[in-house]
Amino acid sequence: MITKSRITFLVILVVVSACGALSAQDAVTVSAQWEGPSKISVTVPTTQHLANSFTLRSHPFHKPLLKALQNLHTDDTRLQLWFSIPRQVLPELKEPTATETFWDFTYVDPVMLDFYAHTSGIRHVNIGSIPRWMFNLPMLDVPTDPAASFYDYTKGTTGELLKDPTGKQFAEYQLRIFQWYTQGGFTDELGKFHNSGHHLKIDYWGILNEPNWENHIGVEEYTKIYDAVAEAIHKVDPKVQFFGPEVTDIDGAIVPWARYFLNPRNHSPNAPKLDWFSLHNYPVADNNPDSWHLKYFANKNDNSTDAFAEELREVIKLRDELSPDTKLAIDELGTFDVIKPGEDCGQAVEPYHAFHPRYWAASGGNWAVNFITAEQLGIPIISMTQMLGYETQSPSTTMLDWNNAKPNAHYWVLKLVAGNFGPGDKLIATQSSSPDVVAQASITPTGRKVLLVNTTNRTIAVNLSDAFKAKAVRVETVDEASGEQAPRREIVASDKIRLAPFATAVIRVAKR
Repeated sequence: MITKSRITFLVILVVVSACGALSAQDAVTVSAQWEGPSKISVTVPTTQHLANSFTLRSHPFHKPLLKALQNLHTDDTRLQLWFSIPRQVLPELKEPTATETFWDFTYVDPVMLDFYAHTSGIRHVNIGSIPRWMFNLPMLDVPTDPAASFYDYTKGTTGELLKDPTGKQFAEYQLRIFQWYTQGGFTDELGKFHNSGHHLKIDYWGILNEPNWENHIGVEEYTKIYDAVAEAIHKVDPKVQFFGPEVTDIDGAIVPWARYFLNPRNHSPNAPKLDWFSLHNYPVADNNPDSWHLKYFANKNDNSTDAFAEELREVIKLRDELSPDTKLAIDELGTFDVIKPGEDCGQAVEPYHAFHPRYWAASGGNWAVNFITAEQLGIPIISMTQMLGYETQSPSTTMLDWNNAKPNAHYWVLKLVAGNFGPGDKLIATQSSSPDVVAQASITPTGRKVLLVNTTNRTIAVNLSDAFKAKAVRVETVDEASGEQAPRREIVASDKIRLAPFATAVIRVAKR
């Protein structure tokens, strides 16, 4: 019933059987109380840009990659200079001697400057890899090709093997990089000044990246490193905010790390306040669409959206108890698709066409459901990973086809969400009678909208209620069929639409 005081928008989602008949018992009801209580969204949908072979200015897809990044118009965009491409991310690959230092930003500068030229607003920079020479380990021959992947760079590294477990050596290294980009240059280990001419504004600085995976560093060791870096940079720029611990979802690490890292007693008394607790999530499945509903969405015992939401609630509870002013950021969120059994999901060697074309829509749907969770839990940042992956660089997470640099459905889901939702939206109480359909209604500056995600490998029919009968309904959809094209736009005058498997859609009343 619709009254002047309460308008209920009812969307009936009906699962379609193989023969196309609608089954009453499968009907899914999603309702939104437009005039009921609401809360304001604080969540920024954004992305992550990594150094890779395509970020070299000589690469033929260098410009299309940066254009795709620019076209997202995201805020709080993260630049991640990850160890796997050593020459583009580590400006001091050799240990200084008593007479010589080896600082070289030849390949690092273009990545940083291109990132700044193609993004705007708040920027998040993570140049977080520890040079190998800071560990008690033999040095390795790093490929001379700046495009080459070299995962062996961190082989054998552990926290116990750090030459300086206090973190001060790494802090001095990080400070010099920060000064290179924000202060016009730095003084090296031998007292020589290196002029950069750069005076960039860095809003957020990430300290290390996935330390529990990349260097097998424990939370106690990490906290010492974090404090040393934050103290050093904070003296130069007290306005910069620090992100840590950038912990990833290996072996249930996130909650134990939160319990230790968020406790002020475990930090140096001179460390700045904890601005952000940052974490990553990557559920893993095989290349079978029938497995994705459980692996990416509904499995309580894995890193699916359901399990991750429970984990986030535990972290928030710890945050509220231990460090209530600290904000949460999900600054890496993606999926892995293992094409062959035993294959490393981060370094698969399969070509792009080996991935099921529906996979990119499913990966985007996973992110969209997590975006809804982030909005509901009041998490300020959720970042899709990553702009570009390829055979030796986490191919499952790519947002572009690395054969032609065209955005895929994974990219277009972020574009769709970021173009329709953001901080300041009114989040309306929304209910769904089935976990197969995830929905969130919002009142945005451009009207009333509902974000819908089909989390199944089945087509779903959507029956629109009387609330929309008098007006045309605009639907924007990303699915397997939309592929490398922009979201499909339709004006629907009837009361039915269809959502393909793992589709993400935005429904709103069209202006007439």
